[in-house]
Amino acid sequence: MSILAFGSRALGSTRGAGVGALVVLAGALAGCNSNSGSLFGSSAPTASATPTVAVTVTDLAGNWGLASYRNEADKPRTEAEAKVACGNPYQIGKGSNGGVVMHLADQTQPTEVFLKVASDGRVFLGPRGAPGSKQDRLILSYANNVLVTEWMDAGARERYGTMLFVRCSAPA
Repeated sequence: MSILAFGSRALGSTRGAGVGALVVLAGALAGCNSNSGSLFGSSAPTASATPTVAVTVTDLAGNWGLASYRNEADKPRTEAEAKVACGNPYQIGKGSNGGVVMHLADQTQPTEVFLKVASDGRVFLGPRGAPGSKQDRLILSYANNVLVTEWMDAGARERYGTMLFVRCSAPA
């Protein structure tokens, strides 16, 4: 029933914003399926009913209030706490290679991470490599400037809970 709020700094350059749009397109194509076959000629059903999350690198870059929860019933209260955390925002910068700069679990230095789409349409955020690796975060949802993620590593998920980011409003 605990809520954790976080604040950190991560900076990056402004190149590579278009890659995120390709990830969303790839995710949409990965989820395509019909009785007449998908775009890639397979009529096999997708592995999961998990919908593709539409998010881009441009969506992720910026200042965020960050908090976490362990029980779904705590999500509304956690969102309010994340808004308060905008007083010391977590900064997600654009990376120099088309990703965004964020911290991995238990790491003090930020790393460039990338949006990755699995064959079942789930979207992950993590270092280069196969989607769903141990260092990745699964993006559970992104809507109305609220991003919800959980770590793939069970130990990190136990320590940090479900991470909830709320976009901070721009300074006046």
